[in-house]
Amino acid sequence: MRKFFTLTFLLALSLNFISCDKGSVKNIDSINYGTSFGMCASYCVNNLSVSNENVTFSKSKHGQTPDTKTCTAAISKDEITAMKNLLDEEKIMALPERIGCPDCADGGAEWVSITVGDKTHKVVFEYGKAPAELVAVVVKFRALKETFKNCN
Repeated sequence: MRKFFTLTFLLALSLNFISCDKGSVKNIDSINYGTSFGMCASYCVNNLSVSNENVTFSKSKHGQTPDTKTCTAAISKDEITAMKNLLDEEKIMALPERIGCPDCADGGAEWVSITVGDKTHKVVFEYGKAPAELVAVVVKFRALKETFKNCN
């Protein structure tokens, strides 16, 4: 009988460690992405936010009258999970908040931020030069952004 309890305990303990995924994306509450171009005459700032089965896209102009346009679309839980699986929370939180010289000489800037509980970490980088930890999710966000071309 003692052998049975020992085996049961070891099995339960090993299953606990197997299900513990270091850097698990399950902790990520929202993922946000954006682009900005300082020397631009039209809608120069774009933002995408993914959370709770919705994607919200907004675009705005620089200046005193930003004329912000916002559109929302549904996104499946599977798509959200797929995006989260492209991220490693620990590696992203370790990235500096600014990489390179974003939007210098109007080269543009991109950013990705994640929110985990009450902590948000935003990484801003030169347009088209995502750090290795963010390349895959940036590609997904660029494709998602294209679906909002007609957001007026």
